[in-house]
Amino acid sequence: MPFYLSKNSLSNLEGVHPDLVCVVKRAIEITRVDFGVSEGLRTLERQKQLKSDGKSTTLKSLHLKQPDGYAHAVDLYALDKNGKATWKHADFRPVTQAVM
Repeated sequence: MPFYLSKNSLSNLEGVHPDLVCVVKRAIEITRVDFGVSEGLRTLERQKQLKSDGKSTTLKSLHLKQPDGYAHAVDLYALDKNGKATWKHADFRPVTQAVM
Protein backbone atom coordinates (compact mmCIF):
# COMPACT_ATOMS: atom_id res chain seq x y z
CA MET A 1 0.00 0.00 0.00
CA PRO A 2 1.62 3.29 -1.03
CA PHE A 3 1.74 6.14 1.45
CA TYR A 4 1.52 9.86 0.81
CA LEU A 5 2.55 12.94 2.77
CA SER A 6 -0.40 14.80 4.25
CA LYS A 7 -1.05 18.48 3.51
CA ASN A 8 0.26 19.25 6.98
CA SER A 9 3.49 17.32 6.36
CA LEU A 10 3.97 19.03 3.00
CA SER A 11 3.41 22.39 4.68
CA ASN A 12 6.05 21.49 7.28
CA LEU A 13 8.55 21.00 4.46
CA GLU A 14 8.25 24.64 3.37
CA GLY A 15 11.61 26.35 3.82
CA VAL A 16 13.51 23.04 3.86
CA HIS A 17 16.33 22.55 1.35
CA PRO A 18 14.90 21.12 -1.90
CA ASP A 19 17.30 18.16 -1.88
CA LEU A 20 16.07 17.13 1.58
CA VAL A 21 12.46 17.61 0.49
CA CYS A 22 13.16 15.19 -2.39
CA VAL A 23 14.61 12.65 0.05
CA VAL A 24 11.53 12.82 2.29
CA LYS A 25 9.16 12.57 -0.67
CA ARG A 26 11.03 9.55 -2.03
CA ALA A 27 11.11 7.94 1.41
CA ILE A 28 7.31 8.08 1.74
CA GLU A 29 7.04 6.32 -1.62
CA ILE A 30 9.24 3.39 -0.58
CA THR A 31 8.63 3.04 3.16
CA ARG A 32 6.89 0.04 4.70
CA VAL A 33 5.53 2.30 7.48
CA ASP A 34 3.52 5.49 7.06
CA PHE A 35 5.12 8.62 8.49
CA GLY A 36 4.71 12.36 8.74
CA VAL A 37 6.81 15.50 9.05
CA SER A 38 6.36 17.29 12.36
CA GLU A 39 8.85 20.12 11.77
CA GLY A 40 11.22 21.51 9.21
CA LEU A 41 12.22 25.17 9.26
CA ARG A 42 12.15 26.67 12.77
CA THR A 43 12.42 30.18 14.06
CA LEU A 44 15.14 30.99 16.55
CA GLU A 45 12.41 31.62 19.12
CA ARG A 46 11.05 28.09 18.61
CA GLN A 47 14.55 26.63 18.90
CA LYS A 48 15.15 28.57 22.13
CA GLN A 49 11.89 27.18 23.53
CA LEU A 50 12.85 23.62 22.60
CA LYS A 51 16.22 24.08 24.28
CA SER A 52 14.60 25.58 27.36
CA ASP A 53 12.16 22.63 27.51
CA GLY A 54 15.06 20.15 27.26
CA LYS A 55 13.90 18.88 23.86
CA SER A 56 17.03 20.18 22.14
CA THR A 57 20.59 20.71 23.31
CA THR A 58 21.61 23.46 20.89
CA LEU A 59 20.72 26.82 19.45
CA LYS A 60 22.69 25.91 16.31
CA SER A 61 20.10 23.51 14.93
CA LEU A 62 20.02 22.68 11.25
CA HIS A 63 16.28 23.40 11.51
CA LEU A 64 17.20 27.10 11.52
CA LYS A 65 17.63 28.98 8.26
CA GLN A 66 21.15 28.26 7.03
CA PRO A 67 23.34 30.60 4.93
CA ASP A 68 21.74 29.23 1.73
CA GLY A 69 18.30 30.28 3.02
CA TYR A 70 17.00 26.80 3.84
CA ALA A 71 16.64 24.51 6.84
CA HIS A 72 18.75 21.35 6.51
CA ALA A 73 16.82 19.15 8.95
CA VAL A 74 13.35 17.68 9.42
CA ASP A 75 11.66 15.88 12.28
CA LEU A 76 9.71 12.81 11.26
CA TYR A 77 7.37 10.48 13.15
CA ALA A 78 6.06 7.04 12.30
CA LEU A 79 2.36 6.26 12.30
CA ASP A 80 1.24 3.05 13.96
CA LYS A 81 -1.53 0.84 12.59
CA ASN A 82 -4.11 3.05 14.30
CA GLY A 83 -2.73 6.22 12.72
CA LYS A 84 -1.16 7.49 15.94
CA ALA A 85 2.30 9.06 16.02
CA THR A 86 5.00 6.83 17.46
CA TRP A 87 8.74 6.97 17.95
CA LYS A 88 9.11 3.36 19.11
CA HIS A 89 12.27 1.92 17.59
CA ALA A 90 10.48 -1.01 15.97
CA ASP A 91 7.92 1.29 14.34
CA PHE A 92 10.37 4.03 13.35
CA ARG A 93 13.21 1.90 11.98
CA PRO A 94 11.56 1.35 8.56
CA VAL A 95 11.21 5.14 8.24
CA THR A 96 14.91 5.57 8.95
CA GLN A 97 15.75 2.88 6.41
CA ALA A 98 13.61 4.54 3.74
CA VAL A 99 15.29 7.90 4.34
CA MET A 100 18.74 6.35 4.18
